Amino acid sequence: MLTPDPIVSVIIANFNAEKFLPDALTSACAQTLRAIEIIVIDDASSDGSVEIANRFAREDERVRVIARKTRSGPGAARNDGLSVARGQWIAVLDSDDMMHPARLEDLLRAAEQANADICADDLLIFQEGVPPTSHLSRRQRKLAWISAADFVDRIYSREAPLGYLKPLIRTAFLRAHDIRYNPDLMIGEDYDLVIQLLSKGAKFRLLPTLGYFYRKHNNSISHRLSGENLEHMLAADVRLRALFPESRCDVMRAFDARRASIERARAFSTIVSGLKARKWREAGAAALRHPSAVALLVMPIAARLRRLRLPHVRQTAGGDDKRICLISRQRLVGHTNGSSTYLIALMSALRDAGYKITLISPSVATFGRWPFLLLRPEMAVFDEVHVRGAWKVGNRLRVAKDPRIALAAASAIAARFASRLGLKIASWDRPAPYAGAEPWHRDDQLYIARHAPSASRIVLADYAFTTPAIPYALAPQARSAVIMHDHLSARAERFREQHLADSVTALEPTTEARLLAQADVTIAIQKLEAEAIQRLLPDRQVLLVPHACHAVPAPQVGDRATVLFVGSSTAPNIIGLRWFLEGVWPEIRRRIPNCLLLVAGSVATSFPTETAGAQFLGIVTDLAPLYARAGVVISPLTIGSGLKIKLIEALGQGKAIVATSASTEGCEDEVIQATLQRDDPQAFADAVVELLSNDELRRSKAAQALDVARRLYSAEASYGALLAFVNADAPHGQNLKPRQAASEAWTESSMDTAQRHSLT
Repeated sequence: MLTPDPIVSVIIANFNAEKFLPDALTSACAQTLRAIEIIVIDDASSDGSVEIANRFAREDERVRVIARKTRSGPGAARNDGLSVARGQWIAVLDSDDMMHPARLEDLLRAAEQANADICADDLLIFQEGVPPTSHLSRRQRKLAWISAADFVDRIYSREAPLGYLKPLIRTAFLRAHDIRYNPDLMIGEDYDLVIQLLSKGAKFRLLPTLGYFYRKHNNSISHRLSGENLEHMLAADVRLRALFPESRCDVMRAFDARRASIERARAFSTIVSGLKARKWREAGAAALRHPSAVALLVMPIAARLRRLRLPHVRQTAGGDDKRICLISRQRLVGHTNGSSTYLIALMSALRDAGYKITLISPSVATFGRWPFLLLRPEMAVFDEVHVRGAWKVGNRLRVAKDPRIALAAASAIAARFASRLGLKIASWDRPAPYAGAEPWHRDDQLYIARHAPSASRIVLADYAFTTPAIPYALAPQARSAVIMHDHLSARAERFREQHLADSVTALEPTTEARLLAQADVTIAIQKLEAEAIQRLLPDRQVLLVPHACHAVPAPQVGDRATVLFVGSSTAPNIIGLRWFLEGVWPEIRRRIPNCLLLVAGSVATSFPTETAGAQFLGIVTDLAPLYARAGVVISPLTIGSGLKIKLIEALGQGKAIVATSASTEGCEDEVIQATLQRDDPQAFADAVVELLSNDELRRSKAAQALDVARRLYSAEASYGALLAFVNADAPHGQNLKPRQAASEAWTESSMDTAQRHSLT
């Protein structure tokens, strides 16, 4: 059955590419633009390519297969695709390459907004054993429009040949001018086609984004310039030049320069062939005829030096398939907040199951305004930690290279010192933007491509904001999962309702659904959020993976005059603790004058240290002594989302707990029963005083909490679904239909254009 009214026809010419064709087809089928058809023209392959293509066609009705009986080359094969294409636009995908899932949608949007006939983006070039890089020069990336003179490139030029780009082309323009591929060309056929289009006045829009993933390998022909291929290119240039009037001086000059470069490349090819065959006379004669070609011998040396300057070569696939790649932009240095604690706990479970985990922190924004990251011992769960823009000092310290980060830190310290002297310099103490939602930059994407293990079994994205980065791991056969942490759009709505400012960038529901759907699986931290995402994306697999806690051997009753709060400096914690200090704590102190409140975690920095009866301890390396000492642990949140890590850890510590309903939201009924749940300030104070004053009640609630922790939040109970996912064998195609259905759930929705660009 033909896909009705496709917007884009993706044409894949294939010859004996069974090793790479599944990757190409997977990337085409995963496009966020769903209204496409995928036409595979097999050029008489002798391997298993046709069966692979037919298998995809059985799984996805948008895939069509045309099998040629005799081989005629990529140009003729693509012409067969052009003849049957029904889309308004044509996109060419080589059978050994891949595309970012959002690529066609981005190109289409840009082309239609600019009323362009051709639209292309930059290439991410990757090769086994060689660090990935981008194709276009910095100057070329700034070109919004490409003229014919721009496009007529030179061989072995200092700038990248634009003929390697894989443009989106308006079908009506192709057919109006009866433009086809030159079937005689085995190399440069895309360049030839685009020159024909430009000669007819086509408008060519260029985007600087890295959307096309260009694979180099030993069987590639596009980067090989044999003498025969160069002869064909010279002949083709005579024909292409004749398409332009002589009055187009800029184009004529460009063709003259191109011809000279081809002749130089032909001489270089002769010299290299002669040297390899030890035909010294032949090589010497060619060098004397074309002395400029001798200079090209420095190219292999220069290429080797460029490789050495790049810091890392991707690990190639091998026998070890138990590798996991985690991409995160949060400031992950240890158990410094609930999000980090949860993430490290998940990674520990995977490490215990025998997996090797690579952490990639690809954004300089991760540093915020503090110029170093000191990795705590618990970060040893990662086999590798890669942080962009950092000097590695020993195993634990990462220092930011950008001096502006150190200046921002110095400014903040000076402002805080001044505030103690009564001086307010607010402009010196501005918080850094929320790193997780910062726009993605090409350097971020290249960093991921260079450091992600190519043998990754699973690629994990930390938070929904990170899913657009998954494809840059260049591991198309790996399954992917997004660790949700919070239902961010629901959280944003709650903050808006209460006219409060959050510490996390807000997401609209359609945007969050779109981001979550870019991973194969969503990992939700609590039950209500898992159910909400399952309703939003009914054909998407959602795993409920709550935080597991370490249960102490016995309940801890604590003393009668100590209350403990643990929290990081996120908005829900700050708002909740302020609610407690203003409306609850004075009443507790009135009734138990010697009562002491211990506040542990970075939330302490947001409160004055002179609060009566309170000690603000800041970040505490070992919380166990504080939990043992406390008679009551409080969780007074009034807003937020996600599973409250502090609540689960208090259960595991066997403590009597007073919590609000916002704190227990999404928890099992047993958790609610094991705590005293109070939302009114007076009732909250009454519950704390009652527990502190009644040893037997405190002991009973502590024992009940510990029992719940052992039964519901052990590692076995919490991480079973996660381990089943990573351990499952997923043959290709297993996740294809769920991703397609999930994409259709939100592809109809609108999204703010500026926000979309920042995410993709």
